[in-house]
Amino acid sequence: APLAESLLQYQRLNLNNKSIHRHRHHNRHHNNHDLQMRLNPTSFKGTDYIITEFPRPSLRRTPNAPISKFDDEFSSKTQTMLSIMYESKGVGLAAPQIGLNELVFVYNPSDSKDMERVVCNPTITKFSEDVIVEEEGCLSLRSDECAGQVARSEWIETEYQNELGQKVRRRLKGFEARVFQHEYDHLKGILCYDRFPPEDREAVQQSIDRLLGLYDEDDALIDPDVEEARAAMPRPLSARWMPPLESDDDDVSKGGDDDVDVVFQKQKAKKGVGGFGMGGGGKKTGNKKEKKKKVKVRNAARSDNPKFKTTGKTKFASRK
Repeated sequence: APLAESLLQYQRLNLNNKSIHRHRHHNRHHNNHDLQMRLNPTSFKGTDYIITEFPRPSLRRTPNAPISKFDDEFSSKTQTMLSIMYESKGVGLAAPQIGLNELVFVYNPSDSKDMERVVCNPTITKFSEDVIVEEEGCLSLRSDECAGQVARSEWIETEYQNELGQKVRRRLKGFEARVFQHEYDHLKGILCYDRFPPEDREAVQQSIDRLLGLYDEDDALIDPDVEEARAAMPRPLSARWMPPLESDDDDVSKGGDDDVDVVFQKQKAKKGVGGFGMGGGGKKTGNKKEKKKKVKVRNAARSDNPKFKTTGKTKFASRK
């Protein structure tokens, strides 16, 4: 399958499969028989690295060590990370996810290897106020069921070093911006689960409990660093967003708790590339003029009700 159809960090969410929604419903009622755990590969070609799963401490440990040597050994390491990413049919991989507490991740948001990126010592210098909400999961959480809504900035401005140690400044948007933010979170000890609204956290708790039960060491780290969690941008959703019952616009803009414009797309919108949930990259709606709704005309000749005007429209027809 092409990369645009698969994920490493973000579990594939087949919105056309109604059984997924049924499983989520059962999860809320703690039905053990309906929990489907996705098993990670136990090995990868040419390396001893494996996928680090929650609650192993490397996923939460901060601060991670900055990259200072951009030599052949480092280049070989990043190529190994890319190979693991591709072998897993994914779009990104952060060092903590293979047990390395270093400030580096790799990703490729396209089907072309020309878009491969090695990101070292990154900083996101600016987050857009507009955010896009889509469903995300994580390979380190191991379960297709462990997915939920995550708000990400529509665009970001970044600074980092590439695989040669050269300084790079880029402005990213859409799907690439979402991938970058997800990987960046891993370097801060943040998992997408930490960003889920309360309803989604409750829905996946059985999966989290199962992973905790499978880990038999005494060094588990369950929660992120408090300061890192407080500094995480954009802020997690305080409640799960549901599409409005009626809307003639392709996009619906709704104010958030922190005066952030949250852009949600309707269920009928094109599904995002790379296995994300509904919504795709979204359309910027911050300054877009509101579309005029179609006015329904009723035939006044069929009614004696004086509320109808002679044009046949009700007095409510012109409401916006």
